[in-house]
Amino acid sequence: MNEWIEYMDENRYVIHLGELCKLLLRNIWIIILSTVLFCGAAFTYSAFCITPLYQSFIKMYVNNSTNTSDATSITSSDIAASQNLVETYAVVLTSRPTLEAVIEQSGVDYTYEQLQSMISTASIDETEVFQVIVTSADPVEAAEIANAIAEIAPDEIMEVVSGSSVKIVEYATVATRKSSPDNTKNALIGAMVGFLISCGGILLFSLLRNGMSVEEKIRRDFKDTAVLSVIPFMGKKKKRKKGKAVEEDAELCGQLSFASAESYKLLRENISFCFSEDASCRIIGVTSSMKSEGKTTTAINLAYTLALSKKKVCLIDCDFRLSSVAKHLNLHRKSGLTNFLAGKQMKSNLLQSYKTSEAGFSVILAGDAPPNPSELLGSKRMREVLDLLSESFDYLILDLPPVGIVSDALTVAQVIDGMIFVVREDFYDRRVMRESMRTLKGVNTRLLGYVVTHSTSLKKEYRRYGSKYGYQYGYGYGDNYGSEERKDGLQETGEPEVRNSSLKHSGKTEA
Repeated sequence: MNEWIEYMDENRYVIHLGELCKLLLRNIWIIILSTVLFCGAAFTYSAFCITPLYQSFIKMYVNNSTNTSDATSITSSDIAASQNLVETYAVVLTSRPTLEAVIEQSGVDYTYEQLQSMISTASIDETEVFQVIVTSADPVEAAEIANAIAEIAPDEIMEVVSGSSVKIVEYATVATRKSSPDNTKNALIGAMVGFLISCGGILLFSLLRNGMSVEEKIRRDFKDTAVLSVIPFMGKKKKRKKGKAVEEDAELCGQLSFASAESYKLLRENISFCFSEDASCRIIGVTSSMKSEGKTTTAINLAYTLALSKKKVCLIDCDFRLSSVAKHLNLHRKSGLTNFLAGKQMKSNLLQSYKTSEAGFSVILAGDAPPNPSELLGSKRMREVLDLLSESFDYLILDLPPVGIVSDALTVAQVIDGMIFVVREDFYDRRVMRESMRTLKGVNTRLLGYVVTHSTSLKKEYRRYGSKYGYQYGYGYGDNYGSEERKDGLQETGEPEVRNSSLKHSGKTEA
């Protein structure tokens, strides 16, 4: 996320000057180094790569009075006329006949066009005096050409412009100092260019690297639904494996960092505003566009956070194709919901309990991977299970498959009270998101809001970390339970009381 620029709507962005200055100050050494390097490069180029030029000039006085014997007879109209003639004289001085005569007299090896480009004229402070400036790489040559013009110009001018006279005020001398380049000026320009390029590069890199936060993108692209919470990833950065997405160790339940715990509490409070107070049980589905976006972690931590507020919660693993709740919570893998829905298991022993020293909740695992997961989720027996559990719990949290890959989650859209959509920050794809939203709206799903996971927007406040992670669109089938045990220090606990005796807990966790 860029702290210095904030998206408001399609036509408005707000730039925070304070944050912008902080960004530049954090990179002050880059700016200083760039400024010094450009300054040195400009000075070196100016001093050693540009041919120095020298200027010599002559000054001429223009008099338009036909009576030059008595100085008192010169009127103001004569002076005005003389000033107007300066431009005319400049044209005559740079005409081909005049310059060819100068070339012949000075003996220089230039064409008319070359010599013309070396000569310039200018009036001196709006007086009748004007000067002719000759620029050359050879100071002696510049002086010789200027003096040749001083000898030839008066006769040429008086021949063209009748009733006027030109007098030489000052002849040219050999220049001792070069007129260009100005090494100091060029060095300052180089320093300014280096400063601007470094500042612009820092801002551009910040935009390309961070860009608009996913929260801001969601607000821009999907205005009708709010972002319920942004969950920071506080784990260690891992290198990406070639061709595969990297799975990071998730923060779960009692192991939540302060930042993550507060983010899930915010999610809990925002969800509470989505339902009326007289609702007996809220059935909430959790899904995403694709796998590895953190939906299972979100479902587990939401259940745990709700349990912290003294709510009776049951987490149900409905991702029959790639279930992972048992692995995350280190629960005993056995027959689960799929076995019951297929008629291969009785209602008893479905529930397991998970508890830390602070809170606990009930869990129903997915069971064996079936060949027809969509049919099982949309079956009548599934509705009966949810109705039965609703009598005993305040919240039912369903960990559903990604809607962008399979349609399983859509089969229970009519029986849940709302859906939470999980978006991983570095997986955000507007096209995929739009398609997922179109799919959910097609079955009239009530979307409670979005949860952004693996966010870097809070890294400044909690911890600096970087790198984005790759991902795949594929979604596997079959058994994905691991044999590793989590060393989370969880305590063995009993199960919460269930008002319906037909559903019994299977016992304590093996953690």
